[in-house]
Amino acid sequence: MAKSKLLAKLELVKKALYIWAVQYHFVIPKDILKMYIRKFTHESENISKYANRYFDPASKEEYNQWLSYQEYPKTDFDDIAFLSEQDILNLSSVETGYVCLYGKDVTFYDTFKGCLSFCKDYDVLYFDHDHQDADGNRCDPEIKPDFSYNTLRGFNYIGNCVVVKTELMKQFEGQKWNIYRWLLELSDQKVRFGNVQKVVYCDRGAETSQAETLESYLQEHQIDAQVYRNPDGISHTVRYSVEGNPKVSLIIPTRDGKDVLKVCIDSIYEKTTWPNFEIIIADNGSIKEETLTYFREMEKAHDNIKVVRLDCPFNFSYINNRAVEQSSGDYIVLLNNDTSVVTEDWLERMLGYAQRENVGSVGVKLWYPDGSIQHGGVIVGKGGAAAHRYYRCEHNEKGYLHTLDVPNDVMCCTAACLMTSRRCWNEMNGLNEDLTVQFNDVDYGIRLYEAGYFNVFLPDVELIHYESKSRGIDKKKEAVERFFQEVNWAKETYGKYIEHDPFYSDNFDKNYDYKLKAGTGSN
Repeated sequence: MAKSKLLAKLELVKKALYIWAVQYHFVIPKDILKMYIRKFTHESENISKYANRYFDPASKEEYNQWLSYQEYPKTDFDDIAFLSEQDILNLSSVETGYVCLYGKDVTFYDTFKGCLSFCKDYDVLYFDHDHQDADGNRCDPEIKPDFSYNTLRGFNYIGNCVVVKTELMKQFEGQKWNIYRWLLELSDQKVRFGNVQKVVYCDRGAETSQAETLESYLQEHQIDAQVYRNPDGISHTVRYSVEGNPKVSLIIPTRDGKDVLKVCIDSIYEKTTWPNFEIIIADNGSIKEETLTYFREMEKAHDNIKVVRLDCPFNFSYINNRAVEQSSGDYIVLLNNDTSVVTEDWLERMLGYAQRENVGSVGVKLWYPDGSIQHGGVIVGKGGAAAHRYYRCEHNEKGYLHTLDVPNDVMCCTAACLMTSRRCWNEMNGLNEDLTVQFNDVDYGIRLYEAGYFNVFLPDVELIHYESKSRGIDKKKEAVERFFQEVNWAKETYGKYIEHDPFYSDNFDKNYDYKLKAGTGSN
């Protein structure tokens, strides 16, 4: 234990030195330094108490160590019947208000029954679960997000044990036993799904692809989509067909930097297979003649490019809002000028989701030129306010529970490449212009979520983001002050989501993606 504590603290020191050297080039502003010292101290105290900064769910030893610190509710609940897997669903013996359906390979831990009372608040209730190795050791926990509509279409993340109101289940009476199919049906019925963030059962069954169930469901509901089986043999990617010929407006803010912008524009014309798009270049005060000449050349060469001049102090939200007003597309893509397209049918894949009635915005995977991940969705609460998931992870990162394999729901995505319908944009009144630099995309995603929409991350759509990994952080006094103002605004406005991101379990640490939390975590 003493050795593991020492190693964990050494890793913490390495992290601190990395931030000091790479991000701040050895000069950290005083207020930010204080913030990091508080975090360092807190993590160090957690290490002293729990022997780790976090616990790796992929490590059998660390997972079981984490389990030893868990507490569970002990509430009695009797209005429930248990129904194990059978050939045909038969509810004739069920006289309770709720029924627990579970697969033949599911076994319950002693802690399971104490969590059942939560079902009184929901129509459908599910739980975290794990597996066991050949020697009966617990391993490979599946720590789940709250109800995630699009993730469920990537694989049955909810699992083979679920509690449902008996009245709801009666519609499936006499059907062949298929929990995944019933979950898909229920997800379209606007019922209340609840998630108990406790590991309370084990599934010893081998996970397999249920693509045929998904295909049957889509066909029966006349949803025009293709299901692609992923190499892992378990998950699948749904690609919805584009309806009609919607026009897409690409909004690209820029100021000089002609060479950077040219890479972006060239990639759009060279690779994009969707023909019906326009480009709105939002010029925020370019003065270099080479840039102005480039604008004129582009407008002359392409009838679907327009340059909108916005001579104003930099305000990301204001610039994008004004540029969108000058656009005519049915769908809007906010796009950084320092990106380039990799996936040729990127707009088709994004449109397929953006056209779905319950989707508010669609984000994509962004890579640095060296192949490491720049953006894989956003975790609200990470870094104290919000930050990118899988940031700086290696190109071959697998992701937890298929999050880098299947289109999955997140709280929000970066506006470096973000699609939304004009209908949603108008409903939200665009970006919040009080947020000049940071969190405008986070704010947009959260407002969409609160209005009943899902924000979807597509890992199979890729762009390169040339944002420099070694440029450091703006250390000017006004930039630091603005940073803290916007962080404080985010905490005050969206404190409940900073505390609990619905698509990122509270069991996970907010600063170490998909690592089980030690104590109160690192935030």
